[in-house]
Amino acid sequence: MSQVLFNPSWRFWLFWGLAFLSFPIGGVLASLIVGPITTVVRAGIGGLLAGAALGVIQWFVLKGQIPVSFWWIVATSLGMALGQAISVAFLGSEVSGNVLLWRAAITGLLIGVAQWILLRQIAPQMWVWIVVITLAWVVGWFITRSAGVDLDQKWIVFGSTGALSFQLLTGIAFYFLLRSSPGIQ
Repeated sequence: MSQVLFNPSWRFWLFWGLAFLSFPIGGVLASLIVGPITTVVRAGIGGLLAGAALGVIQWFVLKGQIPVSFWWIVATSLGMALGQAISVAFLGSEVSGNVLLWRAAITGLLIGVAQWILLRQIAPQMWVWIVVITLAWVVGWFITRSAGVDLDQKWIVFGSTGALSFQLLTGIAFYFLLRSSPGIQ
């Protein structure tokens, strides 16, 4: 029987849920600076900016619960920049059909790998985080598209409905992946 060491308070859940706001913040920032994501360069710069916004807010929430360093921000930003740039390079900037979801999978995969590099030091089972982020990123875009958001604007991140879903899925994953890790205090 394993000892439960990661038992986040209601404050963690509240702030992790509110961290969905990092998506519109990052999206607006990227949109104001680079405009629609139509080229590899715009995708990379937009991913860097939006990823930094996501990383900062997630890091503030996580650092009180797990020993995650400031590098979380860098990892999230670089993972998103590379994911966006590579996905646009290979698949273009189309938002209809399954292309959007494949781009989401590539971006989620690279963010997941970048964050896993830090999380693997906390718990050995955190390789699952790569799968979680990949799937949650796809779900975020699928829900945003299903909610009727105008994707022809070529946003860097999914809308608030997708962001709420993403935060819920990743919060639950953190709970189950870390609740019995001996490295968490």
